Amino acid sequence: MKKIVLKLTALLFTLFCTVSASAEEVSPKQILEKMAQSVNSLNYEIAFVQTSSTNMDSFRYRHIKRDNKTYAQLVTLDGEQQEIIQRDNLVSYFQLGSRAFTLNSGSIVDALPSVIRSNFDKLSEHYDFIMMGENRVAGRFTDTIRIVPKDDFRYQYVVFIDEENSLLLRSDMLDREGKLLDQFRVVTLYIDDRLKGLTDYLNKVSMPPLLNETPNSVSSLSWKADWLPSGFTKIRHSQDLFESEIIDSALFSDGLFTFTLYVTKAENPQPKQDQTWKQGEYTLYSEVIGDKEITFIGQLPIATAKRIVQEVKFSQ
Repeated sequence: MKKIVLKLTALLFTLFCTVSASAEEVSPKQILEKMAQSVNSLNYEIAFVQTSSTNMDSFRYRHIKRDNKTYAQLVTLDGEQQEIIQRDNLVSYFQLGSRAFTLNSGSIVDALPSVIRSNFDKLSEHYDFIMMGENRVAGRFTDTIRIVPKDDFRYQYVVFIDEENSLLLRSDMLDREGKLLDQFRVVTLYIDDRLKGLTDYLNKVSMPPLLNETPNSVSSLSWKADWLPSGFTKIRHSQDLFESEIIDSALFSDGLFTFTLYVTKAENPQPKQDQTWKQGEYTLYSEVIGDKEITFIGQLPIATAKRIVQEVKFSQ
């Protein structure tokens, strides 16, 4: 009898260890990487709402892979109709009352959270991924993961990922105190290869003119951002002429959050009170330094924006 009990105990212990090991095999980072893969490989349709402190907008997004090409469509469901169409590496914008145009791009970035396009190997250098347990969104069970910065210079995310298909069903952007800044939430989800039929319609839509971008233009104002939170790099630099005034701009990102710096010659080079504006996830901070006016617009706290602006350096 003792031998049987010992054998049963050993068997139960082995099963427990196996289950525990299996649970530990899938890390939060692996779940996030599987999410990024599913978002880009599955054929699916979602209806979702995007909510901030002042707005709530609803959209429908369809994503299709066919013949090794990516097709997608994003349309507004309330108010004035807007439509964005992706045909592989070309993304076209259509809006009533505005001229349609096309950009070279590998994805639709509007309204969709940037976390679905993140490189989690790089993010892991500056963020911790913490498993928060199981939850439920749109009637489906999800793994819940908190993405927390390793410094105090940026915000955090909580993401809810479908346990079955690894699609993102909800994301909450939070400040350091846990206040909600922006939320993406899926209301309905549909996965089916029959969505491939939509590509016939998308290919028939006439292609608007392709905009010529000059992302690598050289700044005539000779400036650089001398301090950035770790992980942020310059993605694009451009220069525009507006009413005979040169406006220099540079886009920065750490792969999760973005901001843009605008630099112009100040109308009045005398120091003036800085301007600060905050709405949801976006911060606007503007300050005159010397004879230049520097404006920050992006997804970072006010204190971080202020430091970035004040440490912009100009060449003599």
